[in-house]
Formats: sequence, structure tokens, C-alpha cells
Amino acid sequence: MISPRFFVFALLVSALPVFAQQDAPPPNVDSLLSELTSIETKQKQTKSAAKSAILAQIQAAMANGQIATAFYAKAIEEVQFMGRKDKAEAYQDWRKKNAESLRSKDLQTAILFHLRYLALALQRKGLEKPEALLPATMSYITDLLKDYPADSQGILGKPIGQSVFAQWLRLGEWLPEDSVWEPQPGNVAGILEKNVRPILRDSKSPQLLQTWDLQMRIAADAITKARLEHQVEIFNRVTRQRLIFQRALDMVVLGQPNRAVGEIITLVKTYPEHPDFPTWVSKIRELINRPAPPTGTAPQ
Repeated sequence: MISPRFFVFALLVSALPVFAQQDAPPPNVDSLLSELTSIETKQKQTKSAAKSAILAQIQAAMANGQIATAFYAKAIEEVQFMGRKDKAEAYQDWRKKNAESLRSKDLQTAILFHLRYLALALQRKGLEKPEALLPATMSYITDLLKDYPADSQGILGKPIGQSVFAQWLRLGEWLPEDSVWEPQPGNVAGILEKNVRPILRDSKSPQLLQTWDLQMRIAADAITKARLEHQVEIFNRVTRQRLIFQRALDMVVLGQPNRAVGEIITLVKTYPEHPDFPTWVSKIRELINRPAPPTGTAPQ
């Protein structure tokens, strides 16, 4: 049953006068475009200044372990305890419970590495020439391998976009996509593959092959330290051969297809039981059947 109120509303609406709507006068196109450009420029300048301020804040926290840990504790306070009625008491209780951990060299070192990697990521987003960060990235890898802290997976094993710093400082829009930048500060293999090798491939740098040798050495060292015989066997029978194959593919990138074929043939002959054997054979056939490059050019 239709409510009487509906009929009253309908009568009121039907009694309203109907006015013809007219468009506003056309804008001054040149003036409007100039204004839009000015607004866009100011917006970019504002965002750039905000990003620079945050980067400076992070870099200042990297001064030493104690400052970095204080910065970490502040982030914990603002993220985990914000909005709680007992914020002050709960945070102080957390500090007391974690006092020993906050003083530990391992945690301080992990936080320093995390902040250092976070600073690199902030610089990477929107960078026109990513190769400019290559020396700093390689230096980071070298230092991390030399002084990798124990029991730090909570800091170095978590993607930077999910870290307490990213949440506190709201860094989401200023961090590079995972497809072009390894999100985990402690994942050296990922850093080599995403942050380093694309640059070396573009420049056809011989250092490209050295990154695979480095990755194989890192993997072997980690397994040896773990003293897990099963993992050692898997590395020696499966993983190492896969890394050698990937290195051979990058030989092709460097214009060395014949050398690549030789490397892969060695794999085929030596490890016929490897699960990737069909892939290796297929790649050899592909490489030896490639048309010769024009005279004076290197194979691609």
C-alpha cells in the first residue's frame, strides 16, 4: 500500500517551477591552462619537499645505533599505541619489557640497515636514472654481507612497505613498486635481481656475471653455516645448476651466445637427471639456431 506521504511529496514536486538550465560562459583557455600548470607545479614542489623532509629525518636517524633505536621506539609508540587511553603506560611497559633487546647490537645493526635501505628506496622512486643508485646499492650489499646481524628477520625480513617506519611516516606513495625494487632489506638475491641486474643488463656491463658468482657464494655460505645436510644436497644437485643457467642467459645479453651454449652444454652433460634438463636442451637449440647478427654488431 502506497503511503499518503508519497502523494503529498509527488504533488509538491509537480508544483515546483521548471527552469531552463544554461551553461556557464566559456573559460579563458590560456588563463585556465596557465593556472592549472601553476597548481601542478606547486603540488609537485610540496610533495617533493615533504619527501625530502622525511628522507632527511631517516638519514638523521642513521647516525648511530642508539639514535636509530630511539627512532624505532618512537615509531612503535606512534603505530602500536596510538589511540589507546593508556598509551603512555602501555608504551612504557613495552619499553621495560624490551629494554635489553633495544640495547642489543644485533637489533641496532638491523635497524640501521633497514633505515639505510629505506632511504635508498625513497631515492629510487621516480628516479630518471636508476643507475645513479647502483654504487650505493652495491655498497649496501657488501656491508650487509659483512655485518649481517643475527636474529633480525623481524627487521630485515619484512617488506619495507609493511614496516613500522612506513606506517608511521606514511611512506606508501613514495616507495617504488616491488617489480622494480626488492622490498625486503635482507634479501640479497632479490636485491641483486631487481635493483642491480636490470641496470647492468641495460649497460651491458661485465659485472653482470659477477653478480651470479656472488649469489652462488652467498647461498653456499648460508647453507654451510646452517649445517643442514639436506639443504646442502639440494643446493649441490639443483639450486647451483639453476644459478649457473641464469648466468649463462646473461652471457647472451652481453653478446656471448657461444660461451652461453658451452656453459649450458656442460650442465646437460653433467646433470642429465636435473629437473630443468628439458629447459636447458630447449635453450641450446634456440641459441644454435639463431640467425647470425649483421656484420659489425654484437649478438643480442
